[in-house]
Amino acid sequence: MQEIITWIEEVWVKWSDSRSVDCQWINVDETNFKEIAKHCLHSDKIIITCFNLKMASVLAGLRGKLSINTPWIFYLHGLASFGCWPLYRWNVGELLNSNDVFVGSCQRDVSQVRIVFPTIKTFIIPFSLPLPSHIKSKPKPKIKKLAFIGRISSQKNLHGLIIAASLLQQDFELHFFGKEDFYGSPLMGFRDQEYLDFLKNLASEQGISERVIFHGFMDRVAIENMMNDEEWIFVAPSIHSDENFGMAAFRCLLNGHRVILSDWGGHADYPAYFPDQVRLVKVYHSPIGPWISINELSSALSQDFNSSVNIVSPSYYSEDKVHEAFDQLMNISEDRALSIPTNPILETLLSNRERYLQENHSSDGSRLYENYADPVKNPFFFAYAGGEWRKNETQNNRIVSWVKVTDTAFQVSDPHRGKFTLSKKEDLAQMGLTYSSM
Repeated sequence: MQEIITWIEEVWVKWSDSRSVDCQWINVDETNFKEIAKHCLHSDKIIITCFNLKMASVLAGLRGKLSINTPWIFYLHGLASFGCWPLYRWNVGELLNSNDVFVGSCQRDVSQVRIVFPTIKTFIIPFSLPLPSHIKSKPKPKIKKLAFIGRISSQKNLHGLIIAASLLQQDFELHFFGKEDFYGSPLMGFRDQEYLDFLKNLASEQGISERVIFHGFMDRVAIENMMNDEEWIFVAPSIHSDENFGMAAFRCLLNGHRVILSDWGGHADYPAYFPDQVRLVKVYHSPIGPWISINELSSALSQDFNSSVNIVSPSYYSEDKVHEAFDQLMNISEDRALSIPTNPILETLLSNRERYLQENHSSDGSRLYENYADPVKNPFFFAYAGGEWRKNETQNNRIVSWVKVTDTAFQVSDPHRGKFTLSKKEDLAQMGLTYSSM
C-alpha cells in the first residue's frame, strides 16, 4: 500500500511540474489543522490519497466546520469493496457532494462504489510502474514454472491452486513467494489458522510436495532475478474481497511473463491491454460464497500460451496517459454542490458494523457479514465478478479433502469459506466442493 501511495504522490508532482500547477502535499499526521486549512482555503481541488481516522477528522473540519467546499478527488483503494462504511462511521460521508469524484484503479471498483452511490462522479486511473519500451518474451523452460507472489492467505485460494496443479499431466514446479499473514476473511469475522501448514500438508496429500516450493518472504528484486532468464507463469486464483489491481501480476506482465488470474476485481482489466499474456479463470456463485472450478483452473495451467515477441508496452498504463487523466479530472465541470443519494444497503452495512463492534467490545477488525452465506455481500461480490455469476454445470465426482461425509450430511471445513454443515440433498458441485478426476 505504501508503494502505491508513494507512486500516486510522485505522479501528481510530476504532472503539476509539467503543467506549472502549484501542488502542495500535506501529511495530516504531521501538520496542525490550522495550517492545513490555510492551504486548502484557496485550492481548486483537494486530493485524498489515503483515508484514515486522522484524514476523516481533517475533512470533517474543512467542509463541516469551515464550509470549505473545494471538490474532493478521493482515491478509493479498498473502500469500495466494503461499501464505503468508514466514510459514514467517521462523519465524512454526509459531507460528500455532487462535485466530488471517486477514483478507482479498475472498472469493477467503480461498479462497486455505484452500489452505494448511484450518482457519484467516478474516474478510473490504474496504478503503474516505469514501463519498458517493449515486453520481450522469454524462452520456455523444460519444466513448466508456476509462481504465486503475494500474501499467503486463504482468500487467495492457494489450496485450490495446489489441487489444480496436482491434476497436471506434465512436469511442473509450483513456487510460492510470500509470508503467511493470518488475514483470513475479516469481513466475515474470522482469520486464518496455520494456513501455510495446511498448504504444505495438502501438497503432501496430493503427492506433489517435491514440486511445490515455499520460499517465504523474498525481496522483489531477488524474485525478479530468479525469474529473469526463462518464462514463468504467474498464477493468482484469488477471490480476495479487495483484489482491485494486482501489482504482482502487473510486474510479471511487464517482465515478459504470462499470467493466469481469476476473473475477479482488477484482474479483469488486464486482458484488454496484455491480450497475449493473460488468461482468466471464471469465478462462480454459490449460496456459501464465490469459488473457482479446480478443473477449469487446472485446464488453464496445462494449456500453452501462443508465442509472441517484443510486445509494445500498453500506453494505458503510461505516465503520459495518467497525466491526461489528471487533466480531465481537473477540468470536470462544477455546479451547485448538491448532496448525493445513497442506496439503503448502506444503512444495513452501518448497522451490521455497529453490532459487530459491540459484540467484540473493540474497534479492531472490519467485520460486515455473518459469513459467506450472508446475502448482504452479494451485490459487492457480483460486481467484482462482473455480474451475477452463472452456475457451473460441469458434472463432478470427487470430493475435496475438506469435506467429510457422514450418514446424514456433509461436514465442511473450507479453508476459505469456513466451517458449516450441508444436507445430503444439497448439490456440492454447485458450491465448488467437488472436482472430477480429469
